[in-house]
Amino acid sequence: MRRLHRPTRARVLLALTIAAVSFAAACDPPPPEPAPPSPPAGAPDPTTFACPVVGATYTDNYGPRGSGFHAGLDMFQTFGSDEVAVGPGRVTYAVEDAGGNAAYLWADDGNVYYYAHMWFFIGADNRRVEKGETIGILGASGNA
Repeated sequence: MRRLHRPTRARVLLALTIAAVSFAAACDPPPPEPAPPSPPAGAPDPTTFACPVVGATYTDNYGPRGSGFHAGLDMFQTFGSDEVAVGPGRVTYAVEDAGGNAAYLWADDGNVYYYAHMWFFIGADNRRVEKGETIGILGASGNA
């Protein structure tokens, strides 16, 4: 396991871009205003997902943001918390400019889930993971 640069902030934001907005129901519900959009017809049952960061609180929702569109959920949690797979699938890692240390979960449900701003990765690249398995440690890499 290779440890990457440790940010100096004690608490960090996690930007999690997801393919199915319905997974938000697996964690504490987002603030009532503004409400996230309704899941599209045929979306996976949100009760089948694990919360990607246990105990995290939402700081920004998926959807319109100012004049643009925010394609993710921002979550706030203590630095060093586990980031876990929301469902079973295969995880791959990447180092990106804006997203920093990032992971992609190629889930069995056909969706791809994106975890950004990780401190470091846990386990081998391109490995099989199960729902709730730790894939990385929360950090503030990239433009967090």
